[in-house]
Amino acid sequence: MLMASTAFADVLPEGTKVVPICAYFNNTASVLDTMAVYGYETAPGGAKVDFSSFIANECFTTSYKFNSYKVYGVTAAHALTISNFDTYNPSTDQEAYLTNIELEIGERIVDDASTIERIENEYHIISLDTEAGRLMIEPVRTKIYMTGVTEPEITEGSITIPGYDTEEPAEDVFNDVTSTNKYYDALKYLKDNGIVGGYEDGSFKPENTINRAEFTKIVVGSIITSPDELTNCEAHYASQSSYMLTLFTDVEFAMVGGNIPPWYFDYVCVAKLNGIISGYDDGSFRPNDKINFSEASKIVTEAMGYQMLTDTTPWYMGYIKELANRNAIPTSITSFGQYITRGEMAEIMYRLKAEVTNLDSKTYEELK
Repeated sequence: MLMASTAFADVLPEGTKVVPICAYFNNTASVLDTMAVYGYETAPGGAKVDFSSFIANECFTTSYKFNSYKVYGVTAAHALTISNFDTYNPSTDQEAYLTNIELEIGERIVDDASTIERIENEYHIISLDTEAGRLMIEPVRTKIYMTGVTEPEITEGSITIPGYDTEEPAEDVFNDVTSTNKYYDALKYLKDNGIVGGYEDGSFKPENTINRAEFTKIVVGSIITSPDELTNCEAHYASQSSYMLTLFTDVEFAMVGGNIPPWYFDYVCVAKLNGIISGYDDGSFRPNDKINFSEASKIVTEAMGYQMLTDTTPWYMGYIKELANRNAIPTSITSFGQYITRGEMAEIMYRLKAEVTNLDSKTYEELK
């Protein structure tokens, strides 16, 4: 059902108008035996709305009250367990899986002289990938309805939205991170700001777990104001009488016998000098070890200079609640001890650095 919106009413540029954009799934009926699909709206400012709707054969859009509409899939068996709920919030349900791409839903500003009346984006459900935690869908076509024209203008195979503020197609931020990737916005922001650079082959590998050295690089890259902070730290060690001085027992500035410092030395150096990391009791840093969410939350919040409760039980409560207060915990994180991925780390830093607070986020109480 289309719902014309008035969200832009007070801010429309002169000579423009608003047209509604809806999304339609063309095979919901054929997948009902294996899954159910739900839509969920989010209010301005990130406030949650205790309402969701079962999506059948209809074209749906946001209403003027809301600024985000997300679609989730659940298995048919799980759908039976929630069918009697008075209210259902799929964004907090660990067995509800978000779509793999962002949907074009809502409104678009177009020239006032435009004959466009409404835009329907058609998608096709491919599968419910519970292992990847995604409802896999693909764009099929765009239908643009014009005033006085019976049949819509159709673009096959992609989603094309003409309008007043039409932009050039988004470029891939890495060769494995296209504009449909869930971490696209985060990684584009971090890359544009010189915080991440990816691998030599042009990839980022967002689904890989992140190790402590990679993690430290992103954190330090997010807080330094000049590359000089990195080189100055290394210069400090280079000026010493012995090139065997160490930051940790397994991170040393070694230039004896042609050895050079590891690639992460400068970042670990800055992190240690600024009290962001302290290493383990045995004096090691363990750069190649994976890092879990609790450990990451402590380092990130302290690096950002946030003021929070630190004398808590368990020790990580204050740090994680601080991230939750800032809507900075991706919904893919489900437990305190979960090893985080490179994409999740990028998402956390993006939300904090860019002050993005309108995305779905886990709370401390929702983790286990």
